[in-house]
Amino acid sequence: MKLTVLQENLKKAVTLTSHFVSPKAQLPILGNILLKTNKSKLILSATNLETSIITSIGAKVESEGEITINGKTLNDLVLNLSSGSIELEAEKEQLKITSGKFKSNILGSNSSDFPTLPVQSKKNKFTLNREEFINSLSKVLFAVSTDETRPILTGVLFVFARKSLKFVATDGFRLSEVKLKSEIDIEDLNIIIPKAVLYELTKIVDEETIEVSFDKENNQVIFGIGETILSSRIIEGEFPDYEKIIPATSVATINIDKNEFEKAIKLASVFARDSGKIIKLKINKQSLSLQDNTELVITAESSSAGNQEMSLEVRSEDKIESEINIMFNYSFIEDVLKVITDDEVKIIIASDNKASKFLDSKSPNFLHIIMPIKKQD
Repeated sequence: MKLTVLQENLKKAVTLTSHFVSPKAQLPILGNILLKTNKSKLILSATNLETSIITSIGAKVESEGEITINGKTLNDLVLNLSSGSIELEAEKEQLKITSGKFKSNILGSNSSDFPTLPVQSKKNKFTLNREEFINSLSKVLFAVSTDETRPILTGVLFVFARKSLKFVATDGFRLSEVKLKSEIDIEDLNIIIPKAVLYELTKIVDEETIEVSFDKENNQVIFGIGETILSSRIIEGEFPDYEKIIPATSVATINIDKNEFEKAIKLASVFARDSGKIIKLKINKQSLSLQDNTELVITAESSSAGNQEMSLEVRSEDKIESEINIMFNYSFIEDVLKVITDDEVKIIIASDNKASKFLDSKSPNFLHIIMPIKKQD
């Protein structure tokens, strides 16, 4: 194998591919990147057996061949080379790299042991607008659980029903749901896709569309974006019946200026971060009529740092008959405020011990709920 590529292109491809290597795996080959030529392209592949990637870049190929190289070594090397042309030449199990006055020989291994990676399936295949897909993912990924003891919650639920697609994620304390505008013409089904591969998808911005297909037989989902194919196992198991925890009634609906609310939460966090991240929200009873603004008081206290209180005017959509007191983890509120695009945040409070809804008027297909922290008796 002998070819010439641009450092800029190789760096981008190796950086992306190296995210999928598994350096601590029992099989050493999983710590390697497969380099393979095909006519005028250099194809790079990597896998950790859970997720995998195949991507390609343009190359001037003099002779074809393939070799696997340690992903970390290759990434560290290419990252620090100067821009311009790089010559790659593989002989037996060694890769020679030449760039200007730089020369290197990297020990590799035979490609015959490298796993066969999934390719696009013709069944259950559809196309999505990349911008809508990525924007919708951003509204749910932050709510995915990091608790590996509950693997079913470490991915995003894709709900296909009546030619529509919804994303749902929860960690047991909060939940995000967003419905895409695109019409999806495949059979009704639910699948759970790991967060890792979806996060990698958000970094690839080369194309306007994403091709998605499911390989039921091998329990795989495959994403195609231009010259890149990402694949992942589908998480097996039953996602919780999340619709049961979405409150159907409320005691108050308030609208808050987003910027003012963000500032108030940040101020409260100074004291709450040392006391379980707890902040208290108090909504005062309205004294006159619905047209009058009501008051939201945000408090936090710490045994070591002190305490704070801040009042905000809020617009109520209901006549608030009695004072409402509710406690939240402030970091959960900070996270959802980052993905709300409207200047106002709408909060629908069910009660002091049921989940509250956080809504974005500019994204009517988005719903986020946060469970309150229960008061200690």
